[in-house]
Amino acid sequence: MTKLNKKLSSLCKTKVLLLSSLIFLSGCAPVATTEIPKGDSATSESTTQNSTTSEVGELEVSLPDTTLPDSAVSESNSSTSTSQVEVHFINTGNSDSILIKDGVKAMLIDGGDTDDDQKVMEYLKAQNIQSLEYIIASHPHADHIGGLDTVIKTFPTQYLFVANGDADTKVYRDFINAAMDKNLQPSVPLEGKQFKLENSYFEVFNTNGGSTTNEQSLVIRLTHGEDTFLFTGDAEKETEAEILNQMTGVDLLKVGHHGSHSSTTDGFLEQLSPTYAVILAANPNKYGHPHIETVQKLEKAQIEVHRSDECGDIIFTSTGNGLTTECPVGSYNRGSKADTASSTNSNNTTSSNTNSTNNINTTTNTQSTTNATGSTEKTIYWTPNGKSYHTTKDCSALSKSKTILSGTQAESGKFDPCDRCH
Repeated sequence: MTKLNKKLSSLCKTKVLLLSSLIFLSGCAPVATTEIPKGDSATSESTTQNSTTSEVGELEVSLPDTTLPDSAVSESNSSTSTSQVEVHFINTGNSDSILIKDGVKAMLIDGGDTDDDQKVMEYLKAQNIQSLEYIIASHPHADHIGGLDTVIKTFPTQYLFVANGDADTKVYRDFINAAMDKNLQPSVPLEGKQFKLENSYFEVFNTNGGSTTNEQSLVIRLTHGEDTFLFTGDAEKETEAEILNQMTGVDLLKVGHHGSHSSTTDGFLEQLSPTYAVILAANPNKYGHPHIETVQKLEKAQIEVHRSDECGDIIFTSTGNGLTTECPVGSYNRGSKADTASSTNSNNTTSSNTNSTNNINTTTNTQSTTNATGSTEKTIYWTPNGKSYHTTKDCSALSKSKTILSGTQAESGKFDPCDRCH
C-alpha cells in the first residue's frame, strides 16, 4: 500500500472522510482504494472481491469488506467470569479517556485533549499497559482524540475503531496520520457486533453517524458476566433516540457530553436505569459542566454519581457480579464555570484532591455578557439554521452567512462547537 499516495503530497488541503469501514483522503490527487493490512489486522480475502461501490461526487471508490476475524468476536451473547475487569476513567479534565483492563488485554476509549497526551501516556504506563487490543475514537472532537496520535505512536495496537463522519481539523489529520504510519487501519465497526477482550466483550452502536459531530459518537456497551457499562462519548438526544430500542438496563452509565443538558434525556435514562453514573468534567470548566438539568435528573432517579471534577481518576472494578469503587460518592451540584472561578460558586462543592490540570485558561480579551443571575458568560455566534455555535464572528464557516446572531450559549440553543474555530 502507498499510505494513501504518500498522504497525498503531504496532505495539501486534505480532508479526511470516513465512509463505512473505509477511510480515504481527497482534495489533492486521485484517491486509490485503501488496502486493509493482512495478518492480524482486520482483513478481507480480497480487496477486489466481496466489496461494494460507493460514489462520492465524480469519484468512485471500492469499499472492501472489513469484517474482523472470528477470533476477535465473542462466540456467545453472555459470559460469566470470576476474573476482574477494571474500568479507569482517567482524569483529563473536560475531556474523555477511558481505559479498560481485562486480564492481559486492554482497550482505550478516547485519548483526552491535545495537551492531555502525556497524562494519558503516564497513566497507561503506570498501569503496566504494554499494548492495546482496541482503540476507539468515539468522534472527531479534539477533547476526545487529541492525545490518541501519541498513544498510537507509543503502544502497539491491534484494532482502531472510528466514528462514521468527517473532519478537516489538524488534530484529526494528526490522529489519522499516526495510524497510517503504524499501518493501523481505522474502520467503522459493525453495528451491535460483539468484540471479545479476555473475559468480557463489547458492542458498538450508532455506527451510521449523526447530524452533528457530537451525534456521530460511537456508543459502546461493555459486558462482563452480569455487569454492564455504557460509554456514550458526546452523544446527545438525537443519538439517544436513535439507539433507544437497542438499549437494555446497565449498571454504569458514562454520562454523555460531560453532563451537558443536551444529553441524558428522560427516556434514555429511564430505559437504562443505571445504578451508577460517571461524569467527566474539569473543575472549573468554561461550559459549566455538568449542567444542573442533568444532575437533577440523576438525583431524582436516585442514581449514585461519581465525578472527576470532585474525585479525580475514577476506577470501577467489575467482578462479573457487581461493581466496586474507591471514588467517594459525588454531589448533585452543577459544575463550576471557568470564567467565574474567581468567586466561589455556592452551588458547587470542590474536592481537595481535584487534579490541578483541570483548570482551563481563558483569554482575557474574550467578549462576554452578563446574564440575569449576574454571572458572566462568553458571547458566541450562530446562524438561525446552523447546527453549531462559533467562538468568533470571523470564523471561516460564517464567511458566507448573511445573518449572524450573537449572545450566550443558552440564548443560542446550539451546543455543538464548530470544528474550525472551537
